[in-house]
Amino acid sequence: MGAAIAYHLLKEGIDGKVAILEKDPTYEYATTPRSAGGVRQQFTSEINIRIGLFCLERFLRFDEEMEVEGEPAHADFKQVGYLFLANEENFPSLKTYHQLQKALGAEVELLGPDGIKEVFPPLNVEGVVGGSWGPEAGYVDPYGVLQGYLRKARSLGLTYLHEEVVELLREGGRMRGVKTKRGEVIEGGCVVLTAGAWSGELAKTAGISLPVEPLPRMAYCFRPAERFSGSIPMIIDPNDLYFRGETGGLVLTGKSREEVPGFRFQWDRDFFFEEIWPSLAKWVPSFERLRLIRGWCGLYEMCSWDRNGLVGEYPGIEGLFLATGFSGHGLQQAPAVGQCMAELILTGTYRSLDLSPLDVGRIFRGVKVEEEGIV
Repeated sequence: MGAAIAYHLLKEGIDGKVAILEKDPTYEYATTPRSAGGVRQQFTSEINIRIGLFCLERFLRFDEEMEVEGEPAHADFKQVGYLFLANEENFPSLKTYHQLQKALGAEVELLGPDGIKEVFPPLNVEGVVGGSWGPEAGYVDPYGVLQGYLRKARSLGLTYLHEEVVELLREGGRMRGVKTKRGEVIEGGCVVLTAGAWSGELAKTAGISLPVEPLPRMAYCFRPAERFSGSIPMIIDPNDLYFRGETGGLVLTGKSREEVPGFRFQWDRDFFFEEIWPSLAKWVPSFERLRLIRGWCGLYEMCSWDRNGLVGEYPGIEGLFLATGFSGHGLQQAPAVGQCMAELILTGTYRSLDLSPLDVGRIFRGVKVEEEGIV
């Protein structure tokens, strides 16, 4: 989010300097490189569907847009499609959301078991009533997206500082700047908080409370015994298990589970063998034989208010802007949030897409964005 907003501010010709303060330029524990990289339009709220449509177009030309000195970026958007499976219990909801998605212009189809088999023939459709198929969806290389934004922003004059921000400096109802771990004060007319899972902790230094907390999520890569012809789309079952093809003939998979919020990065091998593997073998019988290659754990910047992003200027504090709390779909929403937040900062209004439904002020108004499509 920080890199996307910085790029768009510079692209729009901001009258001033733009700096990113990053405590770890290797991004070892950052959320973005640990993401599954999904890009879809199959959400259940209007604002997230509109953002998904906007970002689809941007990712289709991302590598070209982020070209620097003749070298394109490497987001490598792969449109393998998204397939949400439904049983008798959740199929009615899937049909309702399908109507909304179609009405807003998303390229989605409702499939029966036979149609699902055509999308991915090895899939066992026993117990499946239907599915939502988004053929234009897919996934990107998360690190390629991050570096694409950063490299392009640097070419436009970005100042990139290897500094850890430990305090947001506030003077009454206005932001003054930030303080780094080394004790340096960096002043600015505008501070944009895009610290992901760390946003809630950093916000406390300005005397404000944000409903954003770190929630561990694990992912795994395995090598199946069977090689499939064609690509494996992103497949999500009714219990939030997902899997998709990965480079080198591997398969990426994961499943949400109840977690206590916290900054933890240890992945659980037993969870794969005891919980995920049996489900994988149910859906694709040949997955009964596989070899686990690796696993990892990253952090969702979970918005405990309603599991949706918090954007815009913080009420009552001039110059403090937020883009955080995206609860697992921040990477895919970065093109829209990056451009629209830059517009808001520069002009005081959204122009390309109205993000006001995600305005941080909703937590004070008691308004929630209902979104069921969280994986």
